[in-house]
Amino acid sequence: MSLDQARFVARQLGLRIRAARQLRKLTLQQLGTDTELSAAYLSRIERGETATSIANLIVIATRLDVPLRDLFEDTNEAYVPKYYTVSRKAEREAAGQMAGNGYDYHWLSGALTEPKLSAFFLEFPVTADTDVKLLSHEGEEVLYVLAGRIEFQIGSDRLVLDEGDCVHLIGAKPHMGRNIGKKPARMLMVVTPSNVIDHGIDGSA
Repeated sequence: MSLDQARFVARQLGLRIRAARQLRKLTLQQLGTDTELSAAYLSRIERGETATSIANLIVIATRLDVPLRDLFEDTNEAYVPKYYTVSRKAEREAAGQMAGNGYDYHWLSGALTEPKLSAFFLEFPVTADTDVKLLSHEGEEVLYVLAGRIEFQIGSDRLVLDEGDCVHLIGAKPHMGRNIGKKPARMLMVVTPSNVIDHGIDGSA
């Protein structure tokens, strides 16, 4: 993926976040307070000037009360119910990857009608870094190692995951992985979208 492609993808994501924030009449400072992300960092995300993790996007989507998919897909087209979507490898490669916290990723889920899951393809490059920044989010997460070797930390626990290994975790527990192999590691990640989580709001009052 070229640098221009990466900037375009990040810029489109940032514009969607800004539009959702402005629609809800939230300032960057208010969104920052609610998400525990700095207003300056959120501003850079909205301008497409910095990468952000999937966990941060889940937190942002939850606060803005928008489906996670709306940050990746344009929703201004005429509504047509969709009962399946297909993510083509060639189309993903042409669109470019997003950069996360030590990994790159592709959005795999499309504009499915009322989705209950969100899926991502993650690639962790070879690295000499030993420290990772643990992140948390609402919902659950399933990770399946497609290739390579990953050390995945959940709280104080460290798990070594090889090709074919799978872990299912509660997103609220701080977690993150890193590549400990000698070639790029790839994972399938499936998370609970924020719009299907019961936030305990009683609409009958």
